[in-house]
Amino acid sequence: MAVFKLDALRAIDMSKLCFAISLLCAVAIATFLHKLYKARSFMRRLQREGMPMPPHHWLFGHIPVVAKIFGTLPPHAHLFFIADQVRQAYPHLDSAFYLDIWPFGPPSLMTISPELASQFTQDKSLPKYEGVRKFLKPLTGKKDLVSMEGHDWKHWRANFNPGFSASNITNMIPAMVQDVQTYRDIIRRHAVAGDIFPLELPTLAMSMDIIGRVVLDHEFNSQKAYNPLTSALIDQLAWCTIGVHSNPLEYINIARPIVHQYNAWRMNSYLDPLLKLRYETVNQRPKSKYVGDLIMSAYVKENSPDGRPTKMDPVFAEFMRAQVKLFLQAGHDTTAASIVYTFYMLQKHPESLRRLRKELDTVFGPDITATCDVLKEKPQLLSQCNFLLAVTKETLRLYPPTSTARFGLPGFYLTDSDGKRMPTENCLVVANHHGIHHNPRFWPRVEEFLPERWLVDESHPLYPVKNGWRPFERGSRNCLGQELAMTEIKLVVAIMIREFNIHDAYAENDLEKGQREKNLRVNGERAYQITRGGGHPSENFPCRVSLVANKEREIP
Repeated sequence: MAVFKLDALRAIDMSKLCFAISLLCAVAIATFLHKLYKARSFMRRLQREGMPMPPHHWLFGHIPVVAKIFGTLPPHAHLFFIADQVRQAYPHLDSAFYLDIWPFGPPSLMTISPELASQFTQDKSLPKYEGVRKFLKPLTGKKDLVSMEGHDWKHWRANFNPGFSASNITNMIPAMVQDVQTYRDIIRRHAVAGDIFPLELPTLAMSMDIIGRVVLDHEFNSQKAYNPLTSALIDQLAWCTIGVHSNPLEYINIARPIVHQYNAWRMNSYLDPLLKLRYETVNQRPKSKYVGDLIMSAYVKENSPDGRPTKMDPVFAEFMRAQVKLFLQAGHDTTAASIVYTFYMLQKHPESLRRLRKELDTVFGPDITATCDVLKEKPQLLSQCNFLLAVTKETLRLYPPTSTARFGLPGFYLTDSDGKRMPTENCLVVANHHGIHHNPRFWPRVEEFLPERWLVDESHPLYPVKNGWRPFERGSRNCLGQELAMTEIKLVVAIMIREFNIHDAYAENDLEKGQREKNLRVNGERAYQITRGGGHPSENFPCRVSLVANKEREIP
């Protein structure tokens, strides 16, 4: 009898469990269907109102359109290609369009027009998309400048601006030259060896060293040896994909929080004593130009009655850690990729290469071995290289490193040149830099590399459209480090390009790996940008490097 009762109780418990599971599944399915209906009906309403968009399926939304497009692109092609690919498939969508890909993302209003992009970044600055904060949270705990809004952002942005000003960055060129010299020596060894190597990897290490020097006056020596901070940061970034990718499995990866905690501990263990020492001795460097010192000095003046640093406040310590991690991430990631693409463009356009080398001979003298010494003595000479600036800007036009995403507000509309008002409420509003920079409606000879377009006067057909160039975004929330990025790109190219010929080795690399090269192009481009935070050259840009022969330097 007792055994019978026990079995009965077990059966009852099992039935309750099954009922609970069934109920949870039913609730989950009902919730999913409700959200699906809400997303599709929202977009169908916009479609009925005549809002621009590709063909919309009542059940699948724009997922078939997006899937078809990405089915034609190589693996890992960057997500920001979607805007230009939609424009190519539907030429009438040459200004803006809505996309509905729920559950892989919120309803989106994709802008590929300078005029429309300026309306929500310059005329009014819409709030940052929450996905950016989710991406940065494991790195900075949402304490960083990018994640801030309102008064906190305004206060700290004003404090950081002097450190990243053009004049201050110019003053730091002599220090930056040291890291570029190390990079040059590494590339020279590859030139002597004649091997194929991924150019982006040593370039990333150099950029990491430069940002460490600019922010903290600290030598990471990432180019020469293992560094625990930079190693942990790079590993953390590899796991920071929540908020930027659409793979639902990323949310249930049980290893992710463990890796995040471990890497955070590694980074903090390195940074905490370094920041503590810089803070306690900040008054010993009253004329320091380094970004970290400028912020610490401002904090001490605001919070210390006698103007002397006391024990570092834990809240401020956490804040400084977050900013340093942010600057290391942003300062090395996209800048390194842009340097590689600049070399690539010059390789593909020998006439521009010859013209640039001639300009550098004029500004720095024909002795290439003296370039670094000249830059250390007269860093302001870099600003006299007008064609170098044009080359840099044109490279960033063709290969913008990222885009900007904001979230729409009730009652806020974008208005196109025809007077059509497009609502932003409940939408992710994107200024797609790649789509804007590759839009033939706004750029003559749009796919051509033409540095000359940055040197002509306003009456010339090539003269850039207003607000059209936006690799660092525009408006109050533009990239804080754009002066540093532009200076670093120009500095590296000025030191390197007269000594080395850099040629991509994709064909050899593909042959060695047995890859079908014809399936590995975007718009005919093998060095297409892949998704890894910002846009990076595929496979880290395999290349061969050779030393420039004397005859090549005899420029008429």
